[in-house]
This record gives sequence, C-alpha cells and structure tokens, in this order.
Amino acid sequence: MSYHNLRHMKTISPHVLALGLMLAFSAFGSELGMDLVSGRKVSGPDSSFKATVYVFLSARCPCSNGHEGALKALYREFHEKGFQFVGIHSNQNETEDEARAHFSASKLPFPVIRDVDARLADEFRALKTPHVFVKKDGESLFEGGVDDTASGVDSKKHYLRNALLEIDSGKSVTQTRVRVLGCAISRSKT
Repeated sequence: MSYHNLRHMKTISPHVLALGLMLAFSAFGSELGMDLVSGRKVSGPDSSFKATVYVFLSARCPCSNGHEGALKALYREFHEKGFQFVGIHSNQNETEDEARAHFSASKLPFPVIRDVDARLADEFRALKTPHVFVKKDGESLFEGGVDDTASGVDSKKHYLRNALLEIDSGKSVTQTRVRVLGCAISRSKT
C-alpha cells in the first residue's frame, strides 16, 4: 500500500498509519539518501520532531532559487522549535555535479538529497519546485507552495510559515493544501 493511498483513507488506526509510512519509505531503506553537499546520509522521518518539512528544490529553477532565502529564514525560526527540514532534488535533467555546485553555493542550512529516478517525487506526487510537504508520523499536515509568489519576493501570504506556526502551537493547520507556483519537476534526463 503506498503512502498516497494511505493519506486518502478516512479513518486509519495509528498502527496502520505507521505501517504505511514504513512501506512508503521501504523502497529507500531507512535513509532517504545522501546530502549532495556534505555526502552524509540523511535518514527518513524522525518521530522525535514536531514535523518534517520536505521541500523539492531545483538547481536551475528561478522560482526554487528565489525561495531559498525564505527557506533559510524558516529553518532558523523553526528548527530549534523541533522541526526537521529536508531538501529533495528530483530534476533528472540536472546533473548531480550541477546540483552539488548550486546547493553548496546556496548554503542551505539543511540537507538536500539527490532523488535518483525521481522516486520520492513520484511517491509524494511532487509537481514543481519549490513544492513543500509537511508530515508527521505519516500524516500530511500541509502541502503546497512556500508562499503566494513564484519569485519569493513581495509575498503577501506565507503559507508554509503559517502552517508551521499552527503546528508549533498545537493547532490544526487551517490551509492544508495550497497552490504551488514554480517550475515543473523534470522526470526525464533530456
């Protein structure tokens, strides 16, 4: 049973949900992959965190690159409050060397892993960069864009920040799904 199928079921026992999460990541083992910059292993979801923020990123997409400043600020604000951040690079038309050079220069404070064959992008059903998923124990708490702009400049609605504030305060997320603005994730090497 895939994670996508699990998240659309109406009532799920915590045990079934945990099993679904394990199955969803079983294709990737207990680790998601290797950090493109440091080369360290990045583990899968950690239940000790309030939630994990997965953000699909690109080395070439101006929309993804334009949001890196906001993502750094969100990490600084929420990591110490118990949130895990993981970047995922799925674009198959961007080489590992290109991605490594970009993310090394961008100095994101969280790991960015290479998603070989876009398997994680397919599992999450990620469409664009930056596409964000906030999850806790297999439950999708938020999905969508970082904010209401493609460029990351002059945003009026800070979707991801608002969701993290609500989670941090123990509330349910008001807007669980919002529009994603950005470049399509390339699933082919051409």
